[in-house]
Amino acid sequence: MRVEIGKVAVVLAVGVAGAACAESSAAPVRAEPEHAREAAVHEPTAGERGEPSPEATGAASTTSTAATAGARRSARAAEERGPAATSAKEGVVRLSAVGDCTLGTELRSRWGQGSFHMEMQARGGDLSYPFSGVAPVFAQDDLTIANLETTLTSREPSGPPRGLQFRGDPGWARMLVLGGVEVVSVANNHANDLGPRGFTDTLQALNEVGVGAFGFGHVDRRVVQGVEVVNLGYTGGDPSLVMRDMARSVKQHKRPDNLVIVSFHWGGEGVYQPNGDQILLGHGAVDAGADLVLGHHPHVMQGIERYRGREIVYSLGNFVFGGHSNPEDKDTFIYQATFALQAGQVSQTGSTAIPARMSSVTDRNDYRPVVLEGAEGERVLGKLQELSARLASPQ
Repeated sequence: MRVEIGKVAVVLAVGVAGAACAESSAAPVRAEPEHAREAAVHEPTAGERGEPSPEATGAASTTSTAATAGARRSARAAEERGPAATSAKEGVVRLSAVGDCTLGTELRSRWGQGSFHMEMQARGGDLSYPFSGVAPVFAQDDLTIANLETTLTSREPSGPPRGLQFRGDPGWARMLVLGGVEVVSVANNHANDLGPRGFTDTLQALNEVGVGAFGFGHVDRRVVQGVEVVNLGYTGGDPSLVMRDMARSVKQHKRPDNLVIVSFHWGGEGVYQPNGDQILLGHGAVDAGADLVLGHHPHVMQGIERYRGREIVYSLGNFVFGGHSNPEDKDTFIYQATFALQAGQVSQTGSTAIPARMSSVTDRNDYRPVVLEGAEGERVLGKLQELSARLASPQ
């Protein structure tokens, strides 16, 4: 597979599991959704997973009014992003996915040297800064998905801190819009750092700028290039309970002519290989009908497995990650996949990995991911290929 980055052609044969993927002949261009997400589509089993319930977060059930309001917000977000490219072919969806995005800092160190807050202050509060190194890539796809691993709220903790508490300004949701990110997973271990109200504030901040959210009882459903795309999100936990809830939701939403993507927040931090639970859940999602599985939480890259003709991206690594001022491993990548609707059936026609680093400098984290070229790009792709080669499974 080939992706042109500037003047350098970076090639990755995602023969993960020994299967080559054919590249789509359609031009990789962006088109705004035909209608915005249906806000707060609820899965009934969030409480069983120990996740914030829709009642606790103040989420409302989907109505035609909510969908109409969402469409208006999406249109405003499109205007803010600037003119979009025109698709050469209806029914072809090219999506991008990236890993952990913490648009904020741990509360107790937010004004410490090298923090995300201090970097934003040094940049004059420029909200386009964090994604400015990769926004041109996202401007040429149809849908960009990220994991939002922070709260966006002005609330203070209600009691003594329990572990790390990530918080960003509600206005920083516009960073996603300016960077070309349309939808985020909120199913992760930091979504509830400031309690149920902090979670509600985060959802409201995203909603106000037209960015979709999924996970913890919320489903993002939208039409992109004439194809319905459904995003579902889950956190780790008891694999049997997660598997039951996930499989039921996938089967509920999946049709031959739509695209269902399942994101998991799973695995061990700093671990380069998926564990047994990840493999079990990833395979289970595909067995239930998912077209693509995306993973995050380890904060490092893990490989891509091709299982029963579907791809499981076990860990996308860090991206705009305000949770660490200088991680030892800054390697990351942008995963891209193309799906086509033909004869009433959606199928994947290609995939690409674009090598990147989570910081534009190497001696610290400046919270601005950049695409890598030349020898460094080849090194990161080789690392991803090596990790993927260990995951070969029968087709």
